[in-house]
Amino acid sequence: MKTSTIASHYVRAALAGASAQGRDIEFLLQKAGIGKEVLHAPKARVYPDKMANLLRTLVNELQDEFLGLGHKPSPPGSFETLLQLIVPCSTLQEALQMGTRLYRLFDQAIHINFEPTPMGGVLAVNQHYPCLNKNQYLTELQLVLWHRICCWLTGKRIPIRCSEFAYDRPSHADEYPFFFYGENRFNQARTQIHIDQQHLDLPIIRHRSDLPELMEEAPYVFLVKPNNTASINAQIRRILEKHQGKDLPDLENVATQLNMSATTLRRRLKTENTSFQAIKDQVRRDLAICYLSDHTFSINEIALKVGFTEPSTFHRAFKKWTGITPGDYRSSEA
Repeated sequence: MKTSTIASHYVRAALAGASAQGRDIEFLLQKAGIGKEVLHAPKARVYPDKMANLLRTLVNELQDEFLGLGHKPSPPGSFETLLQLIVPCSTLQEALQMGTRLYRLFDQAIHINFEPTPMGGVLAVNQHYPCLNKNQYLTELQLVLWHRICCWLTGKRIPIRCSEFAYDRPSHADEYPFFFYGENRFNQARTQIHIDQQHLDLPIIRHRSDLPELMEEAPYVFLVKPNNTASINAQIRRILEKHQGKDLPDLENVATQLNMSATTLRRRLKTENTSFQAIKDQVRRDLAICYLSDHTFSINEIALKVGFTEPSTFHRAFKKWTGITPGDYRSSEA
């Protein structure tokens, strides 16, 4: 069951360009299948496929792959043309060097540069013109796209050794592992992601004939986190999702299933900048949203399925997670 959700912050940030142009925001949300309540619910969440629908809608309506957030439009088709040119490269490093050099030929507000380092290389953000990037959404979206290109070109999950951001830790920083897994550092000299040399040396396995399928799935395939079966976070999520109900296993039980001690599990979680309770709450939240969306179960039944013995406790927890009650969420989905 695909249950991961995205904070509504990203919906509002993506809409900033359209809003500045005076577009009908409620109409754009409707086309994407997102309720207008998301505009006024800071803790609300959406599925990645709906976020992808919104991004596709914005590109089509604004005729701009930068979503109206740059100082001038990036014409639709620019991204696909970039991929057409770098797919024939031999290695990932060659593709990144060529691709980022190509984009620098265009007069855009934001460029991504590839720079070699002693341990590999970085994809760094350079902003050349003022743009509607108050929430750093365009900056982060470009980095995510480039990283997901790396994964697609090589057919591998390319680890991000470290992500650095040239601004304060935002209030939604807990969402960053969904897009930038690994260590995240704020208040740095510039915004960039580090990739180790062993991954930059990987061969390109894609061909131009693979592009139609990729573009058909875009931008959804770029929003979701590449499969990371090795991370403790992912392994715990899979275990918890299999035990829907009031018998949701505790940390000691999960540690046993992973063939390690509870102390080792806590240490491993710490290295991934998370905790067992945080993962457990995320799984409960996302499962609850999933069940509330299809109307198969009553709210009381959903409370039991996600591990709450008392519906009232579930109501309080869900409102803490999303800012609205389960009933209000179901109504907005309808």
